[in-house]
Amino acid sequence: MKINKCPICSNQMIFLNHKFRPPKKTEKKKWELVKFLIFNGFPFQHIYKNGKSDCFKTEADNYVAYPKNLHEAKEFVIKYKDQKIKTNHSKELS
Repeated sequence: MKINKCPICSNQMIFLNHKFRPPKKTEKKKWELVKFLIFNGFPFQHIYKNGKSDCFKTEADNYVAYPKNLHEAKEFVIKYKDQKIKTNHSKELS
């Protein structure tokens, strides 16, 4: 996960996967979800279903959808902990 300073406002900026779609500024619960996922090592990278199966025709068929709320996110972080990105940036992101 890459963290830099924003060239416009100088605040911390995190580069996320192209799959990330930011919520509206007013959607505070969704922003809490985003922060929770990033702090727990899931900066919207591709996450794959556990196990392999012949029913997956392409690699994209094996992607897991990201959670829509904090309750789902807590389960997601536990279930896919082996795919999280390990980083020392959690202190930098506060």
